[in-house]
Amino acid sequence: MGRVILTAGWLVLALCRMAAGQPGPPEPLPSPESHPTLTITRTDTPPIIDGVLDDAVWAEAAVIENLRQFEPIEDAEPTQPTEIRILYDQDAIYFGVRCTDSESQRIIAKQLRRDASLDSDDRIELVIDPFFDRRNGFFFAVNPLGSKVDGLVVDNDDIREDWDGIWYARATRDDTGWTAEIAIPFKTISFNPRTTRWSFNIQRTVRRTNEKSRWSAPQQNKQLASIADAGVLQGIENINQGVGLDVKPYAKIAPRHDAGGDSVDLEAGMDLFYKLTTDMTLTLTFNTDFAETEVDERLVNLTRFPLFFPEKRDFFLQDEGIFAFGGIRRNPLPFQSRRIGLDSSGQPVRIIAGVKLTGRTGPLNIGVLSTYMGSAGEVDRKLLSIARLSLNVLDESSVGMITTIGDPVTNGDNVVAGPDFNFRSSTVFGNKVVEGHAWFLYSDTSGAVGEDTAWGLKLSYPNDTIDWQVSVSEIGDRFNAALGFVPRKGIREYFGTWRYRWRPTGSWIRTIDAGVRAIVITDLRDSIETQDITLRLAEITSNAGDDMSLEVLLNREVLTDPFEIRPGVVVAPGDYRFTRLRAEAETADGRPLSLRGEVEFGEFFDGNRLDTILAVQWRPTPNFFGSLEWERNGVDLPGGNFIVQIARARADVLFSTDVSWTNFIQWDNTSETLGLNSRVRWIIEPGNEMFFVVNQAFDTDDTFATTSTEVIGKVVWTFRF
Repeated sequence: MGRVILTAGWLVLALCRMAAGQPGPPEPLPSPESHPTLTITRTDTPPIIDGVLDDAVWAEAAVIENLRQFEPIEDAEPTQPTEIRILYDQDAIYFGVRCTDSESQRIIAKQLRRDASLDSDDRIELVIDPFFDRRNGFFFAVNPLGSKVDGLVVDNDDIREDWDGIWYARATRDDTGWTAEIAIPFKTISFNPRTTRWSFNIQRTVRRTNEKSRWSAPQQNKQLASIADAGVLQGIENINQGVGLDVKPYAKIAPRHDAGGDSVDLEAGMDLFYKLTTDMTLTLTFNTDFAETEVDERLVNLTRFPLFFPEKRDFFLQDEGIFAFGGIRRNPLPFQSRRIGLDSSGQPVRIIAGVKLTGRTGPLNIGVLSTYMGSAGEVDRKLLSIARLSLNVLDESSVGMITTIGDPVTNGDNVVAGPDFNFRSSTVFGNKVVEGHAWFLYSDTSGAVGEDTAWGLKLSYPNDTIDWQVSVSEIGDRFNAALGFVPRKGIREYFGTWRYRWRPTGSWIRTIDAGVRAIVITDLRDSIETQDITLRLAEITSNAGDDMSLEVLLNREVLTDPFEIRPGVVVAPGDYRFTRLRAEAETADGRPLSLRGEVEFGEFFDGNRLDTILAVQWRPTPNFFGSLEWERNGVDLPGGNFIVQIARARADVLFSTDVSWTNFIQWDNTSETLGLNSRVRWIIEPGNEMFFVVNQAFDTDDTFATTSTEVIGKVVWTFRF
């Protein structure tokens, strides 16, 4: 089997070498009917980014005025006009957007914090593809207060908002609507110097009515992330990134008090970002620090398998999409960056140094990451590495290879490798999307674990009226992705989902969805272990964004061994079939006060279970956001009864788009601890920031005594060359 992997690897590498030696792929020629084109204007006098379109140079800009509505009515004239002006010089590209609103007093703008979700607000969102590969790019969004969100567009499908770039935006409101000015430096983004054309699309949302309009592909069937359906900006030439070097040092002081006594950490480190070419970035990190990263949410686990926690650390989030493999969402992920820098118990491990190379050259996409880890317990210092290569083929598809080397929690060796093929077409039956994935993985682990394989196939039809997906995968019982996430092995998994959507006209209802979702998991002898069928009887969404749903859950669990679901509470081996009902309702987050409630009840193994979630969010002004959430799981089994409760609270004070004070409090009755994460963030200017963080834990079982306190002061500065 190893020879199969090596043969596939050599084939992919040969294709990659051939691609890297070419000057670049021929530029696709979009159809004028489906892909609008605009020749943009070069200027020697860049506008001042203050949110007011009063600079004389804007009169010379190329203009887009023909946005078309796609929500709620496809390809209709928007009720509120939008005008976009575009300029560029050798250093940056500039966007000036005028959002006319006949009811300007009803504009919704509640978010001030950098990187907050803007789903609750009026907003403009744009994507650019400076590679002109019609697949990948950058995402930027601004609301009427000038709050900014950015991210990476990956494979026409996903916007990963964890990427943070250095760019500038301001917005202002007046009696006729609101305006925004945006400047995106070429030092911030990668681009293909061999093309004078970029893919581009822009979308506007009027939140009170949920009306959405778009420049290119104003269709309910298409998403803004679909770069393949974007328009074209042409005439971009003679731009540069300077030296292409960003030096980002930090300094930190962190007094701490816990059961081990008092201590003070004084640390410094540095990240360097160097663009080897305009579309290839080398990142070096030394003594990497994640002190300002928000803590994970506490979760309830009433299953036999580990929970998945998302990555939140900036170093690993940068360009993370390039490491995606085979369309795999959860199991088995060959690479999950959270395995780096954390030990087997989830405690931080020092990252002494790291190097990352990411980018594109012609049709070749490259991602290489290697970190040198400090020792932790009995685990010695070691090098952990991943390499991901993929080659663009056909119009929107790719073929690639992934390899991971290293085991973060043992002194043994582990290698995982395999190829994948990712197919996508957005022109099936005219404008429908079809996606397919095929992947194969091989693992080799020193010691008793040995070697084994995993493979999977998936086909999906992710469209508006009808959305379906089918997949099958197999994971060997000795398959071990030490740098990945494999919560369940020795299985075959069969998955299918189907959803139909109605769009009533002349109603307060925007959409009605109904469908079914089924998953069957067997062992490698085809004996059923898990069977879950979810019948979505109805999910109704209003024009304002209110949502309610009703589902029936048909579950089957076959236990061959006793399952201790809680200390002292054991579920005996057996074949369990149980039915549950779930109802959920949520009001639109565009309102100052929004509510969410969920109840799920019914049989659970050989007993009963009642789950309740209640949540409230309050946005009285843009300067404050508060939320409360309570989750209760009551389980009644012959082996014992128990209740698990989690409470979460947030209180954020936003002084401006650059200064925020966020507070996150969590409590659960399992650990009987209350945790506080309080963070002040001051963005002096994009790239230069100060943080003040307090982490505090309290024992709520008896005395409410403080168990640990950590205070962190950190300064991060960026020097650009």
